[in-house]
Amino acid sequence: MHSLVVKERGVNKEKIWLDNGPDKLEIKAVCSKLPDVLEQAAALPMWSQDYTQLDKGEFSGTVTSVASQDMQVFREAMNRSVDELASAPPNSYVIGLPTIVEGDALWCGSKLTKNSLFCLDKNEELLFKTSHSSEITAAVISEQRLEEYAERVEKVDLRPLMSKVNPVEKLPPDIQSRLMATLYIGTEHLAKNIEEGVSHPNSWRHFEDNVFSICMQALTAASNNNSRHHENRVHRYIVKSVREMTLTQHCDPITIGEICTALNISRRTLNHAFQQVLGITPVAYMRNIRLHKIRAELQYKSKQLNSIACVASHWGFWHMSLFARYYRELFGETPSETLARSHH
Repeated sequence: MHSLVVKERGVNKEKIWLDNGPDKLEIKAVCSKLPDVLEQAAALPMWSQDYTQLDKGEFSGTVTSVASQDMQVFREAMNRSVDELASAPPNSYVIGLPTIVEGDALWCGSKLTKNSLFCLDKNEELLFKTSHSSEITAAVISEQRLEEYAERVEKVDLRPLMSKVNPVEKLPPDIQSRLMATLYIGTEHLAKNIEEGVSHPNSWRHFEDNVFSICMQALTAASNNNSRHHENRVHRYIVKSVREMTLTQHCDPITIGEICTALNISRRTLNHAFQQVLGITPVAYMRNIRLHKIRAELQYKSKQLNSIACVASHWGFWHMSLFARYYRELFGETPSETLARSHH
């Protein structure tokens, strides 16, 4: 026996397939098309994410996710470069590959190229700067299930294996192709089946087994690589510190000189770190952070606002025409248009 529960909101669709047998398997499928970077950050189930749009212009993104209690497979695409700070579901491994990379992209400080392997160890924070146009496909697997599978089927201790794998690795073409087919095509197929109400618990269990198998093959191949990638941890630390200072001193924005003094670095080092990690200046990044916070208030707290000018000044913008220009350039609409849309 099974049942299908459907929840729809605009272009976001969530479907839940329930098997009422002894295992009580629950599979959730989400297919979303998002016109806003803040909605994109909130669209991926089970993740905690904070997105900052870096490229100017109107945003468009999609999220497709299929998930059970122990595994999630998802695909995410965006048409603008975004700086992501994210946390995967607790005690989970993330294994995947990018399918579209147009421009520079960094995954946990390592350069990401099309069809390379990317990984995130359990309970690690994700720092991901996407390219101008991007798409990634990934599996998120609970530590218990993947470690148990590695020991029982592969006869491998997963923890020492993971310690040899960098955040981004090259893969042999055959394993790369199989990983792509399993994750990308499998997600599309299962999401479609769940949407049509024809899914079956056995198909999910076979899919899980295939995902575990190819992920272990990919990790094993990556652990055998002799080359080690340089991780730009210092540059990423600088960017993260600037973000924290920007959010802390939002009413009276911190100056570049104050940042350099606080971090004990030169202006040249600061600028170089931002170019390496995000490809924009520190000033532009700090302005974008504050613009995103204003956008969030206009969208989600519209009934509590006195005026757009009040919100803008709260986040350190006092010249309203200049603020409106920056806002329109980044998001492709005026602050008043965002506020009007939120009222509907």
